[in-house]
Amino acid sequence: MEEKMLNADALGYLDEAMFTSSLISKKEREAKETDWKNVYPRTKAETEQMESLLQKANAVVEDATNQEYSERYKALSEVVDWSKKRHASWTWKLIAGALLGAGIFYYFYYDQQKDIAQAKVDQEQVNQWKEISVEEVPYSVCPTEHAKDDYAMRLTSAEKYKIYKLIDLKTSTESYEKTAKEYQQQADTAKIQENKDKFLQRAEASTENAVKYRAQYDSINAMDFIQIHAMAISDMDKHVDSQESWGNSLYGYMIFLLVLIPLYIITGYPHGYTITRHRRRSGCLNIFRKVGFGLASFCFGTGVAMNLLPDYVEKTTYSDGTTRTEKKSDIGNIFIIVLKVGLMIVGAFIFCFVASLIMMIETIAGLIENFNWSGWMRKLFPSKKKEE
Repeated sequence: MEEKMLNADALGYLDEAMFTSSLISKKEREAKETDWKNVYPRTKAETEQMESLLQKANAVVEDATNQEYSERYKALSEVVDWSKKRHASWTWKLIAGALLGAGIFYYFYYDQQKDIAQAKVDQEQVNQWKEISVEEVPYSVCPTEHAKDDYAMRLTSAEKYKIYKLIDLKTSTESYEKTAKEYQQQADTAKIQENKDKFLQRAEASTENAVKYRAQYDSINAMDFIQIHAMAISDMDKHVDSQESWGNSLYGYMIFLLVLIPLYIITGYPHGYTITRHRRRSGCLNIFRKVGFGLASFCFGTGVAMNLLPDYVEKTTYSDGTTRTEKKSDIGNIFIIVLKVGLMIVGAFIFCFVASLIMMIETIAGLIENFNWSGWMRKLFPSKKKEE
């Protein structure tokens, strides 16, 4: 009791230090009881305040060897030390996911170059068309289905390109006309006015689309060679632009992930008080990570675990009594292979998506929270008043 009285001022500072964190509620302060996890400070100011109180306690303590004082002082000092230090929060698993994602984007980007090259070949083929007479195709005789080689031959001449477009437009026109009739029939038999109005609106919309596509059919059908050629050139230009745009997007995603990785590591050293402040966010991200990686592992693991060719054994008995057994492949194995590969691809994509999304969130948060941007800005752009 005498030692406690001697250390009363020091213990008072320790009590004050223990309840510095803003995580502690007013009710807990009044009761002077709280969970130890709430003792950890949430900000730099709270950490410095707690450290200052510990220094005051150490300065006035009468008996530093007192068990009650020494244990509490040591525990609170560890809290302060942990809160002041930076801690590595980045993980190799997320980096592996981002690298895999970058590899996938590179593969598709490389493959996309073939489509871009083919689009440019098609563009040049259209540019080289020779002028010919292009006849009109009466709507009644225009087919509604493409022949087997229509797509491959559509760019060989203005006539074939025109017919290809007309078939598409007639197919769309008749499809919407059929849909309009079906909706009209449903409206005629509907007993509830609300349903009747809904079907009538859909029938009207389908009719408008049918009229629109029929008008486009008539417009293209009336075009001569120069107009068809100009339309085809415009279509090919848009196609090349689209393929190049998609290729640039794939390349951009790949570069984004490659840049994200070092940024993620650099920003992945938050102070302890920052980790405490965003404990809830970290918890949510951990749950998302566990669920996402669990689903990815399930898909990928199931695919790996499946047998590629689960053969069956067939036993044959001959007339002389001899037998022969042999393994034969099940014709259904192809579906098993497709399912296996599909599950592995889905698992890999989920893994990459989850890893990349978490990395992006943590990197953005790290850039905002782990650097003293305002202090750096003041050093780079000192105020005029200060300079004077």
